[in-house]
Amino acid sequence: MSPFAWYVIAAGTWFLSFGLQGVIIASLVTMQLNRDAPAMAAVQMAQQLPAFALILLGGAVADRVDRRGLLIALYALAAGLAAVLALGVETGWLSLALVVGYVFAMGTVSAFVMPSRDALLSDVAGANLMRAVTVLTMMQWGMQALGSAVGVAGRSVGLLPLIGLQALVLLLGVPALRRLPRTVRALDAPRRALRFGELADGVREVIRSPVLGPVALLAVALGTLFIGPFQVIFPLLVRDHYKGDVADLSLLFTSFPIGTIAGSGLILLRGGVRRKGAAQLLALGFGAVCMGSLALGLPFWAALIATMLFGVGGAFFMNAGRTLFQEHASSASRGRVLSVYTLAFMGASGAVGAPFSGWLNTQLGPLGACGVCAGLMLAVVAIVAAATDVRKLV
Repeated sequence: MSPFAWYVIAAGTWFLSFGLQGVIIASLVTMQLNRDAPAMAAVQMAQQLPAFALILLGGAVADRVDRRGLLIALYALAAGLAAVLALGVETGWLSLALVVGYVFAMGTVSAFVMPSRDALLSDVAGANLMRAVTVLTMMQWGMQALGSAVGVAGRSVGLLPLIGLQALVLLLGVPALRRLPRTVRALDAPRRALRFGELADGVREVIRSPVLGPVALLAVALGTLFIGPFQVIFPLLVRDHYKGDVADLSLLFTSFPIGTIAGSGLILLRGGVRRKGAAQLLALGFGAVCMGSLALGLPFWAALIATMLFGVGGAFFMNAGRTLFQEHASSASRGRVLSVYTLAFMGASGAVGAPFSGWLNTQLGPLGACGVCAGLMLAVVAIVAAATDVRKLV
């Protein structure tokens, strides 16, 4: 198989484990520990804040070391952390502190995995970068959907076997990673230590770029008003409004990836996205409409459809944004530049989106919180469209 095929398999095991983790953590907090919005927000903050604090360091490291070797070590470490969580659940040590500590540790590992994996894509993608990004997106969300769907088994077998499965899946990614080419380190990397200023190189490159700056701004809006609510409000929507259990939560978490896979497939059939900036604006606007519809108190089956359509719009946003960053990042600082893109939406979702969503849920309930986030996103889209040239990006 080609290096890109092995790359997709290796990345797929990570995203499969992530899909499992989403159901596992949400179920542990909201159903086994019976905690409410503030606890769920605290858990999501603990998971995302390491990305906010360490992702730039992760990008700098990715530009200096063998990315393949680093990813192998990180996958093994993540599997060990999942085993520790399983041990805690099995021995009766389950507590909010254990869950927070686990997601914080996994978030720290992710802060180094994401920029190394993203930077490695350009090395194995071949000539058609947009196609490679779209295939990766389909696989990412397909594996997350599979992980969420497998979470339905938590109703019959319990959560402990799911945590063990997560650890096993991560270990299965190691053989695929070993098939990837080694990354040649920068020539001066062995001769000097990492400088603090290197961490900001990617930020400066993004800010100065007329292309990357507006795209990063839209990613911040995505993290704050979509990813944060999805992680904090949606589990509470299932529990409090729909009176559902872990299987219903798994269905809701699965419907978004299904839409993303369908949207990515449409992009492949179209041969790509020609006006990537306009596609991002339209995708965010469409997503706001989908989220706003949830505020109407739809029947559960209709909420699943709305969430799936939400995912279709997300496919256009993610594929267009990722491709723009891959195309416009300089080869010498690709890891650092791509880490800024990850920081934009992941950091925003943990540092701002999660606590904001928890506060909104406390004040207005899950339906009202969905409506507010949708309205704010429509306002952001209108402002960015009017004040920048992002709609002209190709």
